[in-house]
Amino acid sequence: MDYLPISVVVATKNAERTLAECLDSVQKNNPAAKIVVDGLSSDRTIEIASKYTDKIYSDDGKGFNYAQQFGVEQASQEYIALVDSDIVLPKGTLSILLSELKESDLVCMGARVESVKQTTYWERAACFVESNRETCSLQATLIKRDILLKYKLDANVSFASDYDFMYRIKKEGFKIGTSSAIAYHHHPAGMMNFVKQRVRFGLEATLYIRVYGPWHISFWPPVTRLYWFALCVIKGKPNYIPYFIVDWAAQTSGMIKGFFKMMVYRLKDR
Repeated sequence: MDYLPISVVVATKNAERTLAECLDSVQKNNPAAKIVVDGLSSDRTIEIASKYTDKIYSDDGKGFNYAQQFGVEQASQEYIALVDSDIVLPKGTLSILLSELKESDLVCMGARVESVKQTTYWERAACFVESNRETCSLQATLIKRDILLKYKLDANVSFASDYDFMYRIKKEGFKIGTSSAIAYHHHPAGMMNFVKQRVRFGLEATLYIRVYGPWHISFWPPVTRLYWFALCVIKGKPNYIPYFIVDWAAQTSGMIKGFFKMMVYRLKDR
């Protein structure tokens, strides 16, 4: 069997609900290697992962970005597919990503992400976001390994930092793109899980404001949500405006918490 010259890296933490479906879909895409880096899971994540690969490592609790970067460093293939543990790849997705990346002048090619299910309001709203997002994320993305080794994912941040990595490589003149391939995402189905996720986004946005400065509007929920409010109206989907109000409130609360922590650290350093 001819394998694709791709190492798939999946960072996990208590992912038993979606991991089997994720890794099964990865396996059907025929990559040369499947690497799982786990964040000290307390559920059946390791047991499930061991059915699909023997390349299982621990991030020792250092967080999502550290786990992904560690997985990249264990890989040997020319291309890395970063795949979240709640992503499902239709058969042929990696092949399409690889073909389109090779035929372009890009260094990073992300699949178009759609929702696995749209049974709840929160899943339907998340699907609306994914279908109208202009830039790719790192949820299901193929990247040249040498780029990831040189412009490493920020291990100082425990949660996803798509914006930071994309910003840095684009600043260096590299191009990224979105593929014709589709991947499916298990979005938070309920409001509480969605809120917890967005609070984390807001908390870690403060770290990048400290690094890049406050003028990057994509870090500020009040500004970016105005775009989505307008898009809801333009697209005839005003029923999703409450989703973005909750999103704004959760991210803002996370940012307040982040700024408070920064102030406390500064006072301690004096």
